Amino acid sequence: MSEDIYRRDREKEKARKMFDSSEARKVFENVLDHEALMSLIKLQERNVLDKIYGTVESGKESLVFLADSPERGRILLKIYMNRAGGFRDLERYLRGDRRFRNFKSDRRSVIREWCKKEFKNLKKAENVLNCPEAIAFQKNILVMEFMGRDFSAFPKLKQVEIENPDKALDVVLDDIRSLWSQEELVHGDLSEYNILVTDDEDLVWIDFSQGVHVSHPEAEDLLRRDVENVVRYFSDQGAEADAQKAFESIISG
Repeated sequence: MSEDIYRRDREKEKARKMFDSSEARKVFENVLDHEALMSLIKLQERNVLDKIYGTVESGKESLVFLADSPERGRILLKIYMNRAGGFRDLERYLRGDRRFRNFKSDRRSVIREWCKKEFKNLKKAENVLNCPEAIAFQKNILVMEFMGRDFSAFPKLKQVEIENPDKALDVVLDDIRSLWSQEELVHGDLSEYNILVTDDEDLVWIDFSQGVHVSHPEAEDLLRRDVENVVRYFSDQGAEADAQKAFESIISG
């Protein structure tokens, strides 16, 4: 027993040294568990992770930390919380996706599979549109490219006034179509809150955790919602578009 306690103390101290500030350490220690700590150590041993800064976003299911990689420079760590509520909804999305069938129904297994799911979704999406590069994952921790400069992420579409909303809408609809037809994937949660705008006004999609394969029983409903969300937003900015026609065009190929 005393050896286990000693080992855990050493592991905890090793992980603590990764954090750039006591505030970041406190957030980690208060919210996350020993498994996440061990995953951080493993990522460091894999030369993926070096230093961890503070949180840049927090939600019911995950925390996102800004970090540095010895090989990649600035990165993001998205840590899915094992004690997050609503994991049954996550399981429902997984069960309907033919890529994810053989996993246990306990909370930790579902969370790990959900993390793997976003990693795979990003890998497919980066073939046809602008999104963060998926770098690695370790159990419930996803490592991805940081989309921003220095310590500041690029602003969300919601926060930016687009000069040409018609052109921007065309770009987003083309990306939705490419993702659906070429990669057989739908984002599932696309809106002005999940698109970033770079300094050059390029659009970058983020948060692919809800993305599903086109064979998923809810895929078309999710596709319709994505189309309606972006058409609504850009229409409010002055663009002209018909959500139903756009949806039918994507479905028909």
